[in-house]
Amino acid sequence: MFSKASNAKKPPGTDTLIGQATKLEGQLDCDTDLRIEGTVKGDVTCSRDVTIGETGIVESNMRAANVIIAGTLNGDVDVTGTLIIEQTGRLTGNTSCSAFIIKEGGHFNGTSRMSVEAHDKQSAKHGKAAKQRAAEAAMES
Repeated sequence: MFSKASNAKKPPGTDTLIGQATKLEGQLDCDTDLRIEGTVKGDVTCSRDVTIGETGIVESNMRAANVIIAGTLNGDVDVTGTLIIEQTGRLTGNTSCSAFIIKEGGHFNGTSRMSVEAHDKQSAKHGKAAKQRAAEAAMES
């Protein structure tokens, strides 16, 4: 009656949504992509990507792989990858990231620091890919 597939655990990557009418207080630890459309007060740690939607309000420090801010974040942000502040986004706090994009109309009030560690990981990743492409091209010649 029940197949093994229906009993299987959901794979990592299943999104977590904090909806518009939701208010969350306390520490949030997440191993999936996270989208915040409601209000969060408390530290957020996510091993994957975080998106703060236009209606999202976050009053906390945040650690994540990549962060997109289209709403409001008041707190410090530590990102191993890319931080993007969209046209409607507001960040009040300090950030450490390997890439930082502020789209026209986006607001940032704080200090930013390019993370050497994250930048080195990204460079190594791109360097390996470039070396592999060069080796493949040499083999084709």
